[in-house]
Amino acid sequence: MVLRRSALVGMACGAAIAAGALAGCQNGATSEPTPSNTAAISALAEKVPTKIREDGVLLVGIDPSYPPMEFLQRGQAVGADLDLMMEVGKRLDLRVEFSEDAYALLVPGVAAGRFEAAISALSVDDNDLQNARMVTYYSSGSQLAVRPPAKKRFGPRNLCGRKIAVLDGSLQYAQLVEKSANCIEQQKKPIRILTFQSQAPATQAVLDGKAYGTLADSPIIENAVRESNGQLVTNGKPFESAPYGIAVADDRKQLARAIDGALESMMEDGTYLAILDQWGIASGAISEPEILTSKDIPEPTPLATEQFPAATPPPEPTVSPTQE
Repeated sequence: MVLRRSALVGMACGAAIAAGALAGCQNGATSEPTPSNTAAISALAEKVPTKIREDGVLLVGIDPSYPPMEFLQRGQAVGADLDLMMEVGKRLDLRVEFSEDAYALLVPGVAAGRFEAAISALSVDDNDLQNARMVTYYSSGSQLAVRPPAKKRFGPRNLCGRKIAVLDGSLQYAQLVEKSANCIEQQKKPIRILTFQSQAPATQAVLDGKAYGTLADSPIIENAVRESNGQLVTNGKPFESAPYGIAVADDRKQLARAIDGALESMMEDGTYLAILDQWGIASGAISEPEILTSKDIPEPTPLATEQFPAATPPPEPTVSPTQE
């Protein structure tokens, strides 16, 4: 399903969202560049690859299942990621079209050419960087939500033997697999990991008592807690912060640079922070975007090898006079 939305939806749309007037923020809303920034936008637009610039459309993959980053409101996709991406499109003189797919298929979809970019609270990890370039735009940690009351002793550091709901293919799934292996090493019960294709049913599993908690990115957990009317609380602070990235095919260096430039201009003029403020997630703002590639994957830690002292040579045989 392709959601056609103008790349020129501007700050007026974001303000309507912040004021609770979401129904009045329609796909057709537009915001033209002002004379003061027209030159800057033209310079950024020149960085767009010729084929995309001539087509005038940037096709972006999303999974609208992670409020407040992207979610469906009355059947229409909205959220901070979409507002950011539409502003990027405006500065690149492109119309942004959003295409829905499963979270785990977004980066592979970019690598396969089904999308020109993807944005959907994508935490940058080694697997992503093996398949795409990632332009960073936000910083998020992992956080745990449970039914109240929160118990310190059963926070994210001690989940052995508990059922935890998590998004399949997410960074948090990998974290739980690692933590569960540690539980087994300590001769404790493994974590029972319940996987879901979107965050809403993972959260609902906790509300229904089918899981002890759900582990997800901090803005998503904080939003779920706000929307739960007291039925959920955070348990522990965010940990293992990682950047969110806009995925671009590895062979599209020029497009990655254009998106990076658009984000940088948004950060410089305050538009970036204003959008985050409108969605209540400014705590994860970064000061400068960065393009990460497979070269940024850290070298694997070599296996530890035990060092043994050099062997002591055997003593020289002695010959007694009687043996001569």
